[in-house]
Amino acid sequence: MQSRLFSKIIALFLLLSLLLLNAQPALAQSGALDGPVDPAEMEAFFDGYLAEQMDLYHIPGVVISVVKDGKVFFSKGYGYADIEQQRPFSEDSLLTTASLGKLFTAVGLLQLSEQGKLDLQADIRPYFKDFTLNTRFDDPLTFANLLTHTDGFETRMIGVAALRADELKPLGEMLATYKPNQILPAGKYLTYGDYAANLAGYLTQEISGRPFEQIMLEKIFTPLGMTHSTFNQDLTAAQRDTLATGYSYEQGNNQPEPFFYISYVPQGGLRTTAADMNHFMLALLNQGQYQDGRILTAPAVASMLTQQFSPAEGMPGITYGLFEDFKNGQRALLRDGDGVGTRTRLVLLPQYNTGIFISYNSGDSNLRLNLIGDYLNHYYPAGKTSPVGMTGYRERAQMFTGTFRPLQADISTFTKSMYFFSQLVEIKANNDGTLTIESTGMGDHSSVMGGFEGATQWIEVSPLHFERVDGGGVVAFVTDEKGSVVRMISGQGYHSTFKKLAWYEAAHFQIGSIAVAAVILLSFGLLIFLLMPLIWLVRKLRKQQARAPLSKMELAALVWAGLLTQWLALVVSGVIGNLYAFNSIAGFPNFVWGISPAIINALNAVSLPAYLTISLPVLAGLAWRNRWWKTWLRVFFTLSAVAALVVIAWAQYWNLIGFHL
Repeated sequence: MQSRLFSKIIALFLLLSLLLLNAQPALAQSGALDGPVDPAEMEAFFDGYLAEQMDLYHIPGVVISVVKDGKVFFSKGYGYADIEQQRPFSEDSLLTTASLGKLFTAVGLLQLSEQGKLDLQADIRPYFKDFTLNTRFDDPLTFANLLTHTDGFETRMIGVAALRADELKPLGEMLATYKPNQILPAGKYLTYGDYAANLAGYLTQEISGRPFEQIMLEKIFTPLGMTHSTFNQDLTAAQRDTLATGYSYEQGNNQPEPFFYISYVPQGGLRTTAADMNHFMLALLNQGQYQDGRILTAPAVASMLTQQFSPAEGMPGITYGLFEDFKNGQRALLRDGDGVGTRTRLVLLPQYNTGIFISYNSGDSNLRLNLIGDYLNHYYPAGKTSPVGMTGYRERAQMFTGTFRPLQADISTFTKSMYFFSQLVEIKANNDGTLTIESTGMGDHSSVMGGFEGATQWIEVSPLHFERVDGGGVVAFVTDEKGSVVRMISGQGYHSTFKKLAWYEAAHFQIGSIAVAAVILLSFGLLIFLLMPLIWLVRKLRKQQARAPLSKMELAALVWAGLLTQWLALVVSGVIGNLYAFNSIAGFPNFVWGISPAIINALNAVSLPAYLTISLPVLAGLAWRNRWWKTWLRVFFTLSAVAALVVIAWAQYWNLIGFHL
């Protein structure tokens, strides 16, 4: 009896084993456990997924490539590279990849390191012979700092683009002219910016003795067979014919963006194709070699796949060139590119020997940000779990609220306002104790650093550490010695450190205060130069009894205050108009194209009325002491004096008084 029972158990075990063995190919075929194994299945997945995303975010065209296990696994274009010409998007479409070029700049610096021409831990300042850097700390500023965006320099956008090829200037001249200040000690904060990449590119050409564009061609593109890639900004006719047109979605239609040149090519001047990017990804996944071409040694590639800096304990960090991102228990390495009407993302999954490249001609970042999570959910599902809040997280939510901006924003020049308009995030506490982080900047030419697009919900899972409720990312907060939140650190997208703004720096206060001040000043001008003369004229025509005449001093004070307040309002609005003209190209402020005489003159024009404004509170004091005019007019005069001072303080805060770099 026991023998027969034992035999049945053995038979059942063998049957189950056979069923499991037969089931394994089906599991692999579905991609549910072991990742993609069938290009046809991947094509079906992306056909449906991208059709939905393109419709949702109004994207004209997309190209996506996946390399796996040493070969191209899948590559396909969707939609149009140019709507008007009905030119399809394909893997051979020439792409404007913006900041993706920084990854190639990093490779160039690493090549010099492995050749023994530089030490990544050495101070870079002795290498600058033609100009000096605006450093403010004694700590070394190293090549490694440049590769990890821990250089500490503020970010500027002055002159980053040009409308004509003859407006382009040599990289060294641009760096010598527009020099940001180092506002943070090197190696302490991850502050994403362009200046580090531009310094890296400049040092690469100075040490090599050849132009940066030539180095990229000879040392990366040619060995990898990237025959359609270039950092040269003056494209050939053939290249222009295949270039994908950038678009912005406005009033229900995709509007084409104009072509322009990148002044600082190391930071974002790369134009390439998806087919070429396949070669590059395969090289990085194969210890630096693609077919017979090698761009880096295995140790150098390992440094690009290994975390080199983390902004906070337990947070994703950065390698030499790539940002870490964790989803579904998986580690991804990525690099993004944000341009006018274009978005790009490169993703490496070294543990699966897989690389993903996506590029599309739209200024909406949602598809690019969604891609990793949706890909991993499909091919490497971890099970749907929601992050669990720590004990007491509901009571702590309010301490994290406020307005935040990137720590490296320009604080020295008039471009400070750029981050006010495009890079702010607002954090609010919800009734359930979660946080909502929402991007509040205007314009779509530059995604908010930190991977914040739109509104997302977050929950505190451990002290000062938050996870997105849908599992899409992590952030951490830093407190001061009093326990007050002073910074936020992102762990996705363009990793960056954000500063919590004081109440007077927040958008609602800045906009509200200048709006109220402007209304008061304009109303005062109408009173002095329109209403009061009109009342005097009506009384005269009606031959009504005239009121007691104003003394010369009273009249002079009113006229002077009226002229000065209107002058002040005019020059400040003139500065704003010159910097952010309504007809500025591609949605960029005017200073992106360089500093014109009009900008310099407008900034200098504010100085004189700003200094003269000190006379208004003096006159207001005299008016109250000597009982000039009626009480309501003294009150209005005093309010106008205060409003003028508010305008001066506002302009000073945004560096709009006087021209200085």
